[in-house]
This record gives sequence, C-alpha cells and structure tokens, in this order.
Amino acid sequence: MMRLAYGQIKTVDRETMMNARQLGINSVQFNLPYDLPAEKYWKYEDLAEFKGRCDEYGVTVEAMENLPISFYDKAMLGLPGRDEQIENVCESIRNLGRVGIPILGYHFSPSFVWRTQNYAPLGRYGAKVQAFDLEEQKKGIDDMADFGQRRDVKIPDVEILWENFEYFMKRVIPVAEEYGVTMALHPDDPPIESLSGIARLFISVDSYKRAEKIVNSPNWGLLLCIGTFSQMPGGAKNIFDAIDYFGPRKRLIYAHMRDVQGTVPKFHECFLGEGNFDPFEVMYALKHSGFDGFIVSDHVPAIEGDTTWGHRVRYADTGYLRGLMEAIDKMEERKMNK
Repeated sequence: MMRLAYGQIKTVDRETMMNARQLGINSVQFNLPYDLPAEKYWKYEDLAEFKGRCDEYGVTVEAMENLPISFYDKAMLGLPGRDEQIENVCESIRNLGRVGIPILGYHFSPSFVWRTQNYAPLGRYGAKVQAFDLEEQKKGIDDMADFGQRRDVKIPDVEILWENFEYFMKRVIPVAEEYGVTMALHPDDPPIESLSGIARLFISVDSYKRAEKIVNSPNWGLLLCIGTFSQMPGGAKNIFDAIDYFGPRKRLIYAHMRDVQGTVPKFHECFLGEGNFDPFEVMYALKHSGFDGFIVSDHVPAIEGDTTWGHRVRYADTGYLRGLMEAIDKMEERKMNK
C-alpha cells in the first residue's frame, strides 16, 4: 500500500522520532545517519543497537539510504581492492537483513551529487535552494559538502562504468535475495553524461531499463527520486514515463518527492508545487501504477528560522503530501459510491 514515511533522517533522537509519531507517521527512512558507525561496513551489533533505539519509539525502519562512498568507491571505479569492498557491501546487506531493515537505497555514481550553489537565494521570497549550472561547473565550481566523492579518477567511457555496475550487482544481488533486502537504485544527480571526467550511468529512463535487464531480480528496483527525473531533459515527462513503465513491473521501491525549475544543463530546486511537475498528477500516477512503497520529502528549501535539517519545511511537505493522498482516496471513494 502506498504510504507516507518520515525520511532523510540523520540521527535517532527523541525530537525527530516523536515528531514522526505526532504527525501520524510510524515509519522512517535514514540517509547516512551520523550515529551509526561506518568503518568499511555496517556491523550487525551497530545496526541492531541503532534499530533498537528506533523500536523504542514504535517506528519501523523502512530503509537505509546511501552506503558511505568509501564502502565501495573502488567497486564503482573498477580499482584494485574492489573485491574486498564488494564483500564488505555484502556483509552490510547481510546485517541489514538480519536486523530486519528490508531496503537499501544506493547510487552508482562515484562523483556523487554536484551543485554549483547549495544555498542559492532563488526560492520563494529568497528561500535558499540548491542549484546547478553546467557552465559554472565547467569552471570548477563545486559547492557540495564532502561525502567522500571521487573526482580524482577519469573514466570517460561509459561502457567501463556499465561493466563495473554489472560486476558489482552480480555479486551483491544474490546476497540481497538470500537475506531479504531490496536494492533501490537512485539516479545520477545531476543526470548529465559526464562530470569531472567520470561518465554517469543513470541519467534517463532507458538507462534503468538497461540496468533491469542486467540485474533481473525481484530484489532490485528504482529509488524513484522524482526531482532527479524532473531534472532530465524533457522535465516532467520522464517522471510519468518511469512510473508508467516500472510501476506495473513492481520496480518502484520508494520515492523521493521534490522538484526543480528548469532541467539540465541549468536548474534550481524549489518548493513542491512550483516546479516542473504537478504533485497531484504525480501522486495520482503513482497510486494507479501499482506502486506500493513509501514516499518521503527529500531536499527542502532553507527558510527563515529553520534548522539545518529543515524541520519546518519537512512538516509542511508532510502535510501537503498527506493531503494529496487523502484527496485522491476520497475522490475515488465518491466515484465508487455514485
């Protein structure tokens, strides 16, 4: 059943966990939480303790998102040492399954996310948002925080990256199947052919179709970052193409709900409802595609008086998304009762 989760959380603390419950949400998703030890791989004991703290608040951990890049940078780049890293990723997956966390959101982009402005005053009334301009990037401008991204290696041939992806997935997917963990693949952000001399794989709907043929497993699918699909050339059409194709195939695992104004090579993020797509239409398409995963608010604008994590905007997004879901449900109930 399509549902709303509280997501992109960085730590297990009372305020965040209680906020989720008080907003009527009983499931959460984490993105690189800083209170989960991460040295080479996630250990069972650390994951069990982490999840146990969530259990105390009665929330279900739907997914962990983003392995530290240092866990598998050599695997993505095809460098010596990749086999050891892949085994460590497999051990992380085993331990996720053993503690009962059913989804791992991941990317296959060693150069990671790129923004030329992280706090551009381009949002409504000067709200700060993330922005990307390829012309600025070509000058070397990089305003992203250090997540361990690798931009020191040049791999211009995209087929080498495809070979690395297949090598990686052929080894980790059997482990994911055995331990009941679903791998949800995030697109490259920005979805552009190459950055810093490294080709980028997942920049179109067709690239996901190619990946599906390589992996061909019930434990693999899309982390549908709606904002990144909106950034692709053609804008909102990519979102609906992905939903229409992968939804009935049960490949949509969970979704990030955010949007941008513009597409590559130049765009900036914005509040929901002000960008390339109509949130109602996207939510309606998801519901009718067979999607039975969860949806979270993703990147949010920085507004006056908010926290670094963006509590206030996330509260607003949560209410907005819940309102859309309830409106669709009630609209359909009325149709059925006529």
